[in-house]
Amino acid sequence: MSTSQPTALSSPRLRFTVLGPEHFEAVRRWRSDPEVTRFWITQDIPDQAAIERWYARNQADGALVWAILSEGEPIGYVTLFEVDEVNRKAELALMIGKRSAWSHGFAKEALATVLRHAFTPVETGGLGLHKVWLSVFAENMAARRAYQSIGFREDGVLREDMFRDGTWHDQLLMSVLDDEFVEVLGDD
Repeated sequence: MSTSQPTALSSPRLRFTVLGPEHFEAVRRWRSDPEVTRFWITQDIPDQAAIERWYARNQADGALVWAILSEGEPIGYVTLFEVDEVNRKAELALMIGKRSAWSHGFAKEALATVLRHAFTPVETGGLGLHKVWLSVFAENMAARRAYQSIGFREDGVLREDMFRDGTWHDQLLMSVLDDEFVEVLGDD
C-alpha cells in the first residue's frame, strides 16, 4: 500500500486533486469562519504561516489530503490520516468549507468517492484499507446522517470530550468497514 501522494479522484459533480499551496487561502478562509468550524475540533483562527505548518505536518506524517473542487472551484477538503498499513485502517476528516456548497449532497459524494478509493484493492489502484474511522460532534446531525447513509456505524461515545461555548460536548466515534460501505453518489 503506497500512501505517499493522493491519487486524483473524481465523481459525477466533483474533482479531487492534491491539496497544495494554491488552496491555502481557501483553507485559511474556511477555517477562520466560526460557522464552518462550529463542529471542527480546532477553533484556532489560522494565519498563512499556520496553514503552511499544518500542510507540512500532514506531508511529513504521510496524510493524504485532497482539495474538493466543484466546477473548478475549491469547496472543501478531505483527509485520510493516521494511515495504518499493517491494520489497513485510517482516520478521515472532511470539511465542506464553502457555505454555498452546503445542503447539495457534496459531503456524501465526497465521502463515497474517497471511501471507494480507500477500499479498492491495492492491485487495482486503491489503498486496500479495511476500515475508515472518524470522530464527530454528537450534535452535528447533518454530518452524522451523511456518514450513516454510506455505511458508517457508531462505535462509541467520548463523553464530554470537547469544551466549546461554555459547555461540554460529546464526540461520537464512527467507522465503516470495506464490506459495509454503501456507494451513493449524486445530489439528494
